[in-house]
Amino acid sequence: MTGFVLFGGILALLATAIIWAALRASEDTEGALAPAERRDAAIEALRQLEFEYGTGKVSEEEYLAVRDRLRAEALEARDAAGGTGCPACGAPLGDGERFCPACGRETEAAAPPA
Repeated sequence: MTGFVLFGGILALLATAIIWAALRASEDTEGALAPAERRDAAIEALRQLEFEYGTGKVSEEEYLAVRDRLRAEALEARDAAGGTGCPACGAPLGDGERFCPACGRETEAAAPPA
């Protein structure tokens, strides 16, 4: 039983270290990346955070705080890049994307002309 507790503690510390390193890396390179690259990096960090939270490696408090910050960062980068958002979920879309990479819904770019 003690082994399971120790293993769980080590996993929690590892997840925290990975998220902390990712956040520090995004802070260090924020000015060096183009807005589209910053947007893509924030989206990937959000996906990783969702996975970590879904598997129980990240606490709910940490998840909510990091999620809100990453969403704000992704939206800011999207606006700086001049991109548009998904009409269904608001996720950033690239030029001409037919389907939203976050929710999978068809975008206006895929809709037939009226």
